Amino acid sequence: MKIKREKILNLILPLICALSILVVWVIASAKIDNEFILPSLNVAAERLFALLLSRDFYRSFLFTLFRSLISFILSFSLAFALALLCYRIKRASLIVEPFIRVIRALPTIAVVLLLLFWTNSKIAPVIVTFLVVMPTSYTHLSEAFFSIDKTVVEAGKVDGADGLNLSTRVEFPLIAPAFLSGIGSGISLNFKLMVAAEVLAQTANSIGYLLNTSKVYFEIADMMAIVVVAVIFSVIIEKIFTALSRKTGSWR
Repeated sequence: MKIKREKILNLILPLICALSILVVWVIASAKIDNEFILPSLNVAAERLFALLLSRDFYRSFLFTLFRSLISFILSFSLAFALALLCYRIKRASLIVEPFIRVIRALPTIAVVLLLLFWTNSKIAPVIVTFLVVMPTSYTHLSEAFFSIDKTVVEAGKVDGADGLNLSTRVEFPLIAPAFLSGIGSGISLNFKLMVAAEVLAQTANSIGYLLNTSKVYFEIADMMAIVVVAVIFSVIIEKIFTALSRKTGSWR
């Protein structure tokens, strides 16, 4: 009964939150009564449907998604390798941790501007997104590795597992839920940061470029429609990998 109630609340509460945002939007747009500041819900919905029928939007979306996935694969792979290295060799953290702190402290806007001098508007967002997401992924994966139950690992060794077998049959399955949730949150964060970096870099054929164009021509409804699509995509990705993470946890 308690589980059923929690499932109902998990379904109803997000709906209530979404409806509350829409109500606030309707009231605020009616009070302001200026489409250039806050468009009405009807106008924003019309621009959203027009956007979803636009070929240019899908091309821009796919280019942004492609760059996001490249950046995510690079950042998550390096983060996993560094977290595993620190888990296996304790002293390695003395080198890795300061390296991670330096990268995390880098000012994003300054890095984008420097990268635009050294590279171009297509490569710069990939690098800057990598620099932001990699430390976050490293921290998440490192915590997952160091939270592994040592008694389970020792039991695996007693049963004859060692080396590669110990990793693939004991340790990696134990961190699988955290690994999957890290992928979901990492892709979502990567996509949002990529859009922001594209806006700063004025990357052609990108979601960031569409946002820049909307800003220049004061097309606030278009801007809000693009933001809604980006948010929905990020939420869907996180939900999918959160569900996979929970299923993996139940299998374990």
